[in-house]
Amino acid sequence: MKIGYVGGISGVCGSLTPPAIKAMKMATEEINNAGGIMGRPVEVIYRDSKTKPDEGAKQARDLIVSDKVEIITGVCSSSIFMSVFPVTKEYNIPLFSALSGTHKPNIDFFYPGVFQTQPHTIIEGKALAEFTKQKGWKKIVTMAMDYEWGRTTIEVYKDHLAQIDPSAKIVKELWPKFGESNMTSFITATLADQPDAVIAVTAGVTTNSLIKQGKAYGLFDRTKVVAFLVTQTLMDMGTEVPDGIYGWSRAPFNALGTARGADFVKRYRARYDGEYPTDWGVLGYDVMYFIKEVVTRAGNTKSEDMSKAAASFTFDSVRGQLRSRTLDNTLDSPSYIGITKKTPEYPFPILTDVTAIPGSKLLPSEAEVLKMRAMANK
Repeated sequence: MKIGYVGGISGVCGSLTPPAIKAMKMATEEINNAGGIMGRPVEVIYRDSKTKPDEGAKQARDLIVSDKVEIITGVCSSSIFMSVFPVTKEYNIPLFSALSGTHKPNIDFFYPGVFQTQPHTIIEGKALAEFTKQKGWKKIVTMAMDYEWGRTTIEVYKDHLAQIDPSAKIVKELWPKFGESNMTSFITATLADQPDAVIAVTAGVTTNSLIKQGKAYGLFDRTKVVAFLVTQTLMDMGTEVPDGIYGWSRAPFNALGTARGADFVKRYRARYDGEYPTDWGVLGYDVMYFIKEVVTRAGNTKSEDMSKAAASFTFDSVRGQLRSRTLDNTLDSPSYIGITKKTPEYPFPILTDVTAIPGSKLLPSEAEVLKMRAMANK
């Protein structure tokens, strides 16, 4: 069984993708050693989107037409997911998104073959709003990368915060470009408003720059910051990350809270010379086993059959017991929020005091989904 992987092996996602591939290769070997999927050996063909939407669409089409893959997975980032999705929909090929954030292919533009196994922008945006209310912050600055993931997360955040805490006000919205490395003007603009908190929806070099340059301006002493701090960022930044920053994450290896998660971390480290799995590693491993379970239960790789199969069982993931639903083929993945801290146990900062907010509490209702689809298809 051929599975195509479209991911940002180079470009902005270049530092995030390799651990996902390592974990997927590990899972693929385990699956094949156990007899494959329905007795068929699994081959994953990896293609580089270069973190560019047009290249992602091109690679997806080539995997379907030339390599005859039956399933496609990936995809980093949200803009690539949005470009790959129409291609898989055209050919009615199942697409399992494990690494990108936008909810739109599943919620707004659904077809039965599109699945999401990571917490998407509705889950994460609502989680950030719930956390804002919990902390009692009233004066907020948002800082998000100016593309699909950033825009959509902030849209969800604003809408949900207005519903649950009308007294909280967003006093400024800042939009650094995708891949921005000079964050000084955004930092000074933030501090000028003296907010209670900053909600930062940034990744990669933009987050790294926010931390480095933010320290120089006293950002973390003068306000609270809630940043997207996945394990890869904490590894890359090391001691430069101040203690006490609030971080939101998709699958922190040290806070998975499951026996299956602890076992995965142990085996991943044994295989990869003591390296710790990143969030993308956890998600990459989970998606391979979810594909295996769904295909096995469906008995084939037809989109409609797989959608029904996905909703028919509880998936024993590395992150815990998760459920999908035929409404949108979305796993109710948790969103994690913690506080950065340097500890003797790890050679890089980790998130501590982590709260896992269940996706089941954050996913939109059927009525809400149908309303969003109607609006998107006007």
